[in-house]
Amino acid sequence: MMGLTHVLFGLFLFLMFWRSGLVGLDGSFSGVVLGVLVVGSVLPDLDHPVGLMYSLFGVPKWLRRGVGKMVGQRGFLHTIWTALIVLVVGYLILGVVLGLGATVGFGLFAGYLGHLVLDSLTVRGVAWLSPLSHKRIWFVVGTGGMVERVFFYLLALASVIIGYPLIAEVFGLIDLGRVFG
Repeated sequence: MMGLTHVLFGLFLFLMFWRSGLVGLDGSFSGVVLGVLVVGSVLPDLDHPVGLMYSLFGVPKWLRRGVGKMVGQRGFLHTIWTALIVLVVGYLILGVVLGLGATVGFGLFAGYLGHLVLDSLTVRGVAWLSPLSHKRIWFVVGTGGMVERVFFYLLALASVIIGYPLIAEVFGLIDLGRVFG
């Protein structure tokens, strides 16, 4: 999947967290959770020389290629093992050391895992259990193709529908305290 699809999925996950009550509207905390979900949703693509994170931070091409060669594209960074490392390290650093709570650490993991799920929908797939098994889980979505664009727009529509009360609150159209209180 393309970087923007992963970012949108991170936003979608945030809205699902908000709807389920895991994230409130207390401002900074919800912003941190949104941030870690989005970062987690693009983190596995550090193995791709044109990954979104590299573009955002202006990382030189020689370094991008070096990382990709070292870990392999859709290699170690696209496994359940790395996702579990992200869960533990995210919880320890974000949740315990920085005192942001378990939800923030779990948000990083959820974004990361969401990335792997979306990449499993592509024709290249993901070898979740590598190096124990090189069997890839895959589907029919071509990266950047028509099916991904349709998926992107449906995900955007679902995000607007799920997040409408939050969007309306932000823009002052409704008072969520009155609606959900």
